[in-house]
Amino acid sequence: MGFNKYAAGNKVYGGGRPMPTVGPVDPAGYKERDALKVRRTAMLRRMQAQQSGNYMSPNNLRRS
Repeated sequence: MGFNKYAAGNKVYGGGRPMPTVGPVDPAGYKERDALKVRRTAMLRRMQAQQSGNYMSPNNLRRS
């Protein structure tokens, strides 16, 4: 379900909480998310280089 700026009533976040961050935030989750994003973009760049035939490009030669 996406954000609807015309929705009536209070916003409800995961677990029925009225606020998005209640309590301490663990930074390990952010590090894990960022690492997955970096790995995904590296793999996509490699696949795009291979599909276009650029086998000697840095994007294809770099290992993730």
